[in-house]
Amino acid sequence: MNEQRRPSVLLVSVDALKPEFVLEQERLGIHLPNITRYFVEGGMVAKGGAKSVFPTFTYPCHQSIITGVTPAVHGIFNNAMFDPTGKHLGAWNWFANKKVKTLWQAARENGYCSATVAFPTSVGADGDYVAPEYWWDGSELDSAFLDVVCKPQGLISEMEAEIGRYAGGLDLTDGGDAQRGAAALWMLRRKLAPQINEKPFFLSAYFASFDESAHIFGVYSKEAAASLQKIDAMLGELIDEAHRITGGDVVVCVVSDHGSLDNTHNIYPNVLLRNAGLIDTDEDGKVIRWKAWCQRAGGTAEIRLADPNDEASRAVLAQVMKDLAADPNSGIYEIVDHEHAVERGGFPQAEYVLVAAKGYEIREEALGDYCRTTLAQKAQHGYNEDYPEMRSSFMLEGKGIPKGEDLGSVQLIDIAPTLAGVMGFTLPDAQGIDRLH
Repeated sequence: MNEQRRPSVLLVSVDALKPEFVLEQERLGIHLPNITRYFVEGGMVAKGGAKSVFPTFTYPCHQSIITGVTPAVHGIFNNAMFDPTGKHLGAWNWFANKKVKTLWQAARENGYCSATVAFPTSVGADGDYVAPEYWWDGSELDSAFLDVVCKPQGLISEMEAEIGRYAGGLDLTDGGDAQRGAAALWMLRRKLAPQINEKPFFLSAYFASFDESAHIFGVYSKEAAASLQKIDAMLGELIDEAHRITGGDVVVCVVSDHGSLDNTHNIYPNVLLRNAGLIDTDEDGKVIRWKAWCQRAGGTAEIRLADPNDEASRAVLAQVMKDLAADPNSGIYEIVDHEHAVERGGFPQAEYVLVAAKGYEIREEALGDYCRTTLAQKAQHGYNEDYPEMRSSFMLEGKGIPKGEDLGSVQLIDIAPTLAGVMGFTLPDAQGIDRLH
């Protein structure tokens, strides 16, 4: 295929954007003029939404968006690393996987200028220009670290000289998103536009504030709506600039990683594991020793054994799970064993996976009551991928995209192979399907 005839592609993830916010704006009292103009009226929307992956949590989802495979395949099972004793000091799974090919790598190998700005799970991405999401402590140290792990080195300091501090990942506010938007515009203008006559671009970008506002104030709060409307304005700027730079030779894809729902309770399975002798803590709750540990992923959690050959602990854990399943007030929707977790595409190292009932967010502390009405977050995701509230968004507009057509119901893992098809290649590892070709 002639490179000059292949469209550039802009992929933007709006964290936690549910289809209803796109399709039912009047009912929800919000106004998203750019999403309406470009996608609802001028492009294609998956009106049935996209089924997310297992778990419906930000980092596993984003690596599935960029690879077209489930977490069990790409290897990023949760936001944070599994770390009962805190030896990794709160580290997250910031890194692009090394098991399957990403869109960043495939686009570059197929003649595209490949770039990303603030996209989760992008440290070490195989692209031409990589401004990843990474943080240390929220201070200027973040910029120093980012300037080393970006690609090419020095990209962040070059960017910050023009737009100010790059939002490394801890700032999830409207202000942080304003900097993410400015960074994506800078990438378009300074790095991609100068090469547009030689090769098309693939650029991924990300906005976080709608999800964060929902966590703090609730899914349908006025604060979350305000954040989403600010994101819509920034989306308009990005899309307009992408069309201007390419002369309209571009396809824009806006997606989300998952939905969200409001919480009513917090539950603490590690309290039960501690009571069963599987966890030892000091008086402040810090883990000293553990034989089994439950790590949260919002409305889902995985339980691992410290020693997979410890049959005595496995038997104790099995009894805890049996008792939990028999408790009608546990807040647990289902308990998934290892085999079925793998079948669902997540947590291949888990002995069990707990999937919470709607509204029962899972937390990790091992001291105190098992079930509490004091909430850590007003809204959450990570819940069962079959819950309608967890469905994500998928929409397309631009060159060759029909106007007003319904993409129907799709899967999150369909995004990458669909965009690969737009760019004229296939992803060899993808489990999803191309929804356009």
